[in-house]
Amino acid sequence: MHVAFDTSVLIAALVEAHPHHRRAFPWLEAVSQGRIEGECSAHALAECWSVLTRLPIDPPISPRMATAAIGRLENLLSIRQLPLELYQAAFDRCSEKNLRSGIVFDALHLLSAEASGVEGFLTLNARDFERLVAEGSPKIVIPPDPPSLPC
Repeated sequence: MHVAFDTSVLIAALVEAHPHHRRAFPWLEAVSQGRIEGECSAHALAECWSVLTRLPIDPPISPRMATAAIGRLENLLSIRQLPLELYQAAFDRCSEKNLRSGIVFDALHLLSAEASGVEGFLTLNARDFERLVAEGSPKIVIPPDPPSLPC
């Protein structure tokens, strides 16, 4: 199975104190064990760094710690660079569906996953991505609780 990770799942998997850590972490663990293939867009890494450095946890995650966490993700996942054409496709998808504002960032993640042909797109924000789905989109997957991996 080949899946793409949304930022929401990556953050939950990385942060043990996150309320959905137990749901998200097994997916990264499955990638590290070679049971599934995992990827994310390069944009997701920037979002992760941003979120990690502003999480209201004690002690806070320092920029250096966030950078190290991103490095671990880079070693674990295939990272997809986003070509300019994908940005235009995201603008077009949002325009076609009359969606506004920050949804364009979700569109970038989903269109990256579509372009690479993954089977599933892992997110904790399914409603946001279901608005963007088109023919050829991967299945939107919410990590189950308790965790389990589909065969």
